[in-house]
Amino acid sequence: MKKIFIILTSVLFLFVLVACGPGTNEPDPNPDPDPNPNPDPDPDETKYDLGGIDFVIMVDNGQRSDPRSSIYERLFKEEKAALISKVEEKYNIKVVFQTYPTNASWGGARERYIIEESALKTQSAHVYEIISTSLGNLAEQDAIVPLDDYIDAYGSKNFWESKKAFGLVKGSYYGYDDQFPIADKGLYYNVDLMGRVLGTTRKNEPLELWKKGEWTWEKFAELANTLKSGLNHLRSDEDGGPQYVFGGRTYNWAYGFIGANGGQLVDDEFNTYLTSKPVLDALEYLNGLYQVPGMWIDDASLSNTSQPQFSAGNVVFQDGESWHITASNKWGNANFPINFIPYPVGPNINEDKSNYRSLYVGGKSTHVISSSFAKANIPPGYEDLMIHDEIIFKIWADMQYFPETLEEVQDDFYNTRLRSSYESADSREIHLELIDNTYPDNFYSVAESLNQVEGSFMLMIQQSIRSGDVRNVMTSTESSLRAILIERFKLGEGFYN
Repeated sequence: MKKIFIILTSVLFLFVLVACGPGTNEPDPNPDPDPNPNPDPDPDETKYDLGGIDFVIMVDNGQRSDPRSSIYERLFKEEKAALISKVEEKYNIKVVFQTYPTNASWGGARERYIIEESALKTQSAHVYEIISTSLGNLAEQDAIVPLDDYIDAYGSKNFWESKKAFGLVKGSYYGYDDQFPIADKGLYYNVDLMGRVLGTTRKNEPLELWKKGEWTWEKFAELANTLKSGLNHLRSDEDGGPQYVFGGRTYNWAYGFIGANGGQLVDDEFNTYLTSKPVLDALEYLNGLYQVPGMWIDDASLSNTSQPQFSAGNVVFQDGESWHITASNKWGNANFPINFIPYPVGPNINEDKSNYRSLYVGGKSTHVISSSFAKANIPPGYEDLMIHDEIIFKIWADMQYFPETLEEVQDDFYNTRLRSSYESADSREIHLELIDNTYPDNFYSVAESLNQVEGSFMLMIQQSIRSGDVRNVMTSTESSLRAILIERFKLGEGFYN
């Protein structure tokens, strides 16, 4: 039965290319007067008749990912909706954003789903949305196709280099889309609580320190200790509960401080850096802060690492992202103003901050094409009769909107997110300065790093901060992680960082 299904599926995707536009040597007498910042990979506007098939893009949430939907939540809604209309006409297709089934909800489950789909060649979706940390496993299992040649031939010249980096694994690029990798991670602070401790004239002292180039680890520790001393006298247990300077899981703070010290954990070749100086320095620094009694509460749920005491108004600083401010499961019920401040600058950072990084161990959303559609699988001579990864990429590339300048992204992000989120205009401007500062990290490319079980590598980072035995814990953790990476990604016996 499975063989019959596969045969029928393949037949459904047969198509005949029909040139409906002007000849390849004749200019279009009625060129589109509306310039498209994404260069069209088909300058002669060749049209294709794909028989009205559904062009399926499998995503986290179909409605929120479709720019034609009223609840679309990403940038450039109108521009992207217009491109979809053009694509549907040009290729005679119907673009469908389809939500993943429940058995492919996220992470490992989604990877297994795509791997099985590619193995069975079911071709149920043309493009998959995934998190970039899944690329290594999917590529190693031959479940997705490398896109290097197609990006060169049909991709936009404005494809973000910062986003391109999130699609790189072992020398090949697997992801392509126009979603700008906005740097959104940082420290968020309770403006009112800061002002009550320091005085209203100093309620935004972190922002002032950043503007003066003094937002350093040394200054951050001084501020933290001042806040801790002030909080001790501000409120007693019976009228609101204990208060803390820091809230949130220490391993999440570690990622921010490692990046802000020029470090990383695992690169795109799966080299490891857990015992490098920038990493060890960051963990030892955080341990120094953690050891101050009552400074830090870090018992938030592993499934939602926002400390409840922060949204209750009893924590000054919480790590997070700007969307947490309005999310009902994060800080949406907070009744105080919040500002963003980048992680303080570590001692390993260059004077020009060229190695200051917003480290993303959790990856960024990207889009891939299943190996079910690999052109190499099509018998010679039938390339124009069956749908394959090249034509899929051309369709997908035609749907992407790349603005000419970073300012367009900044403006849209400011208007849709920052304007209503932050108390201070300085906070909004500082965030915009660092919007393109994302840096991919493959620490979460294996489940053993992020499992919510004792001994997972992220919890070992937490243990090193809590215990202070940083070097020994990280040496042992790196050894275990490296062994898994060597086996999982076939790195060879001679693999070293």
